[in-house]
Amino acid sequence: MSVIVSDPTWVATTWDDPRAAALREAMTSDLAPRYADLWEQRARQLAAAGPGALSRVPTADEVLVTWIALDGIEPVATGSLRRLGGTAQHPEVIHEVKRMFVLPTHRRRGLAAGVLAAVERSAVDRGIEVLYLQTGIRQPEAVALYEREGWTRTAAYPPYPAETSICFEKRL
Repeated sequence: MSVIVSDPTWVATTWDDPRAAALREAMTSDLAPRYADLWEQRARQLAAAGPGALSRVPTADEVLVTWIALDGIEPVATGSLRRLGGTAQHPEVIHEVKRMFVLPTHRRRGLAAGVLAAVERSAVDRGIEVLYLQTGIRQPEAVALYEREGWTRTAAYPPYPAETSICFEKRL
């Protein structure tokens, strides 16, 4: 088990940074046992979404910044700020926190709150007044974090289905 011996180094980077991509892959593996049955259902929903629909999967063009926490040179936590919408089909723009994840070996050390704070600061620096985020119904630890950090539950927003999502907003 890895132990942080000093404060992590925070790095602002891009969505396609290989370190961030590796952490997102670890996130998918970590969540797979909780959501296997729902992910099959989600794959069917995504296939039926059609052209112009908002995607649950961010693209590099949509992500304004990705934060990574490093323990030495090891990436151990990540989170991103995404611009969602602003298209002909979905003209309203919202900004959301995406793909928050901390490696299991580095949990319970304040890194999740640190990533969230870094994304929030990035939003404030860009003049964003309200942030949104979505988490799954089988992630009580994420819900507890967001509530502890001052986020308020809100209705599910596109493209997230209300039956499997818990959504939050925060005025900055």
